[in-house]
Amino acid sequence: MNIQPVVRYAVPVLVALGLTQSSNSQAQSGYPERPIRIVVPFVPGGVSDVIARQIGQKITEQTGKAIVVENRGGAGGRIGYEHGAKASPDGYTVVATDATYTMLPGIYGKLNWEHTDLTSVLLVAQMPFVIAVKSGGPYSTLEQLVKGARETPGRITYGSSGNGAVNHLVTELFMRSAGITLQHVPYKGMGDAVLGLLSGQVELLVAALPTGIPHVKSGKMTALAVSSANRASGASQIPTAREQGTDFVTNNWVGFTLPKGSPPEAYTWMRKATLAALATPELRGRIASMGAEMTILEGEPFDKMIRDETARWSGVIKAAGIRAD
Repeated sequence: MNIQPVVRYAVPVLVALGLTQSSNSQAQSGYPERPIRIVVPFVPGGVSDVIARQIGQKITEQTGKAIVVENRGGAGGRIGYEHGAKASPDGYTVVATDATYTMLPGIYGKLNWEHTDLTSVLLVAQMPFVIAVKSGGPYSTLEQLVKGARETPGRITYGSSGNGAVNHLVTELFMRSAGITLQHVPYKGMGDAVLGLLSGQVELLVAALPTGIPHVKSGKMTALAVSSANRASGASQIPTAREQGTDFVTNNWVGFTLPKGSPPEAYTWMRKATLAALATPELRGRIASMGAEMTILEGEPFDKMIRDETARWSGVIKAAGIRAD
């Protein structure tokens, strides 16, 4: 999931563009006149949920306008995305979108909504995946894991948050990149998959870095590699897969979208309010501490990224023969 082009806005640039807004100026505008909800298509605690809540809280602090996060998990994100795509385009529903959004068409074949039913606002952050094992196990480097998997194809087990879930597909991409075969053990959610690794039920987990980094820092997990092209700024001690001879490069990401037909003032307000929130060192620091990186992409470049990633993941899904349960 290589996101190009990428524009990273620093605070002086935001000020020069006139994108920062005072609480008074935003509060005096007619829109919004009631709370805005951000629909997160997953249960609380995931990457999209945490980033949406952090941004929503900062927007509320800066503007005095209420932002409410609503979790609608299930079916690997399909339920929440469908709800958001079919929501009233009145400007009061925002959908937190991640890599799963580009995977669903390939998994399900036919959906009750189209990508064009959600209009992109901003890509706000990206983060690599981390290849992790339980600490104290037989593998302490990616080279050791790949060697073991090649010697015993299909013996090493890996967990995921469900068949067709984002980390299931990303692990399939890792296997293709490394030329190995692993045994898939699907769980009902990411929390269960993490517990499966920590309890020794499975030997490997490929998770978004913000999900795995707390367990790596606590010493319960060993991070073998990250999937970014370069080392992650929030976890520079973890080598990339590419450094270790496996060309596995992809990222998860989080962005905001609106139901098609939402009023222009909703798009403009949400864009400016989000940029102003991300301009604060406090929020940028929080995002970085999670192992994510603030990344701004908007308009046609963001739309093109979604189209390109949808095509890419459809290819991975077809090659692996994956279909949703």
